[in-house]
Amino acid sequence: MNKSKFLSRLLILALGIGILTQVAAQKPGKKAEQKPAQKTEQKQAETTSTKKETTPATTPAVNKFDASQVGRDKGSYAIKVKLKGFRNVPIYLADNFGDKQYLRDTCMLDGNGVGTFEGNPKLQRGMYMIVFPQMQAFYELPITADQEFYFEADTNVDETTVKVVGSVENEAFVEYQRVRAINGKTRYYLDQDMKNAKTANNDSLYKSFKTQRDSLDAQDIRFRENYVSKNSTHFVTKLFKAFQSIRIPQNPNPLDSMYDYRYFRDHYWDNVDFNESGLIRAPQGLLAAKLNEYIDKVSFQDPDSLVNAVDIAIGKTVPYTETQKYFVQYLTNKFQDRKIMCQDNVTIHLINKYYCQNEAWWYDDTAGKRKMCEEARKAVPTLCGKAAPDLNMADTAGKMHRLYESLGRYTILFFYDPTCGHCKEVIPVVNRVFLEHKKNGIKVYAVSTENQYDEWRKMMRSRPELQGWINVCRVDRYAPWPYYKQDYNIVANPTIFILDENGRIIGKKIHEDQLEFFIESLLYEKGIISTKPTPPVEKKEDKAEGSASEVPSTY
Repeated sequence: MNKSKFLSRLLILALGIGILTQVAAQKPGKKAEQKPAQKTEQKQAETTSTKKETTPATTPAVNKFDASQVGRDKGSYAIKVKLKGFRNVPIYLADNFGDKQYLRDTCMLDGNGVGTFEGNPKLQRGMYMIVFPQMQAFYELPITADQEFYFEADTNVDETTVKVVGSVENEAFVEYQRVRAINGKTRYYLDQDMKNAKTANNDSLYKSFKTQRDSLDAQDIRFRENYVSKNSTHFVTKLFKAFQSIRIPQNPNPLDSMYDYRYFRDHYWDNVDFNESGLIRAPQGLLAAKLNEYIDKVSFQDPDSLVNAVDIAIGKTVPYTETQKYFVQYLTNKFQDRKIMCQDNVTIHLINKYYCQNEAWWYDDTAGKRKMCEEARKAVPTLCGKAAPDLNMADTAGKMHRLYESLGRYTILFFYDPTCGHCKEVIPVVNRVFLEHKKNGIKVYAVSTENQYDEWRKMMRSRPELQGWINVCRVDRYAPWPYYKQDYNIVANPTIFILDENGRIIGKKIHEDQLEFFIESLLYEKGIISTKPTPPVEKKEDKAEGSASEVPSTY
């Protein structure tokens, strides 16, 4: 493996100085544990060791499902390592999990550069790394059923020097890496020769070198195909296949312009073996990358299409496996973190379908689940696409105004508190949009939400410019609210919804800076205005965002 690839990957691998301190403090053979940040639930990559519970002799043994042991086989592992050039230093065993890397074990090399990673139960399947003392380089190796073997290499990170004894899959992988490394070096020198021949305008020599390189490329492809054919059940073969793109056959109907897209969408997951749990620990965040592409690029971005897409992806997984757990967790957190309007429909769907129906078999936080499901229940009535809950409230003269009898072509449903400072700043913004487009059928239905009855009446008297709105509150200060506040899930003032002419929610919790653009986009799409609106300039957030270095694929 090229040394230039190491540092970028090890930047991801070394998740802060705390890991180094923690691992160095471990006794040889003891695992180091790192836990990713918590979001919807603890996205924890389990350590490779666990305490065994003893059952009293008087109690009959019961085979109880243990979610923490999913993906783990009984038994132990013992990987003896010799790294020529290192003496009396610690080395580390790391794995890929999702789109990150984690340290799993550590051992001390003796004066001969020999040490052993060992533990119980077995390591979970996947692509692992034997990492050098200062994390400056590493060797890759697949961990599958054979977990007692000997690994030997040197400090030059040269795949042609690696030796493995005792693991069928690793022996095959080492031979694969050796041949590919030799071919890679030969290809590099041929490319240099071609470049020099071209510079010297020596066409015959250039063609000779190019013929040799083309022959080498064909030989390399045949070697890879033979490896896959000969080792069809190996983890690395399944890994190769999962990295392959879908090949789209010739369109049988040239008039069908959507054929290629539909075929790619419908066959997107064909190359992923969902029975292979080791793909969770594939390099370069394979499954995370495929999920992101499937959701962000393959699927249409309307809420209904996205809900369908996440169900299809999760439906491909095998129940009670690490892959199923990872898909549900990853997608829930992906949409929970999104700031795209109406895509909270997907988050609510995932929570209701998987967590609240006990399909998230690994999640045992009863209080957390209760709170999550309650919040999801409150959000359901105002999901985009639903008919807004009707309102029937009074203006300052006591005249009742029913929401569904007050709808315009588009209605700005505006919840606010007359004493709220931010609300006072937003009111002129809403009014400006209203005045600009009331001729186009825009209406405002404004609801004073808090127990500020006198303040609301006073504000109405002092703001005659708002008389074009429908301004409502409770009938009087002593009457109960004529609607349940949770129907609209109002947790902050102000809150803005956009309704269509049938009262269907098409926009929710819109920021005032986006309001004009949103309304004008709707009008433009309907052909009511002819000028295409310009998106507002996004405000810069005072938050630094880190980015991991891109890792080139070796697969």
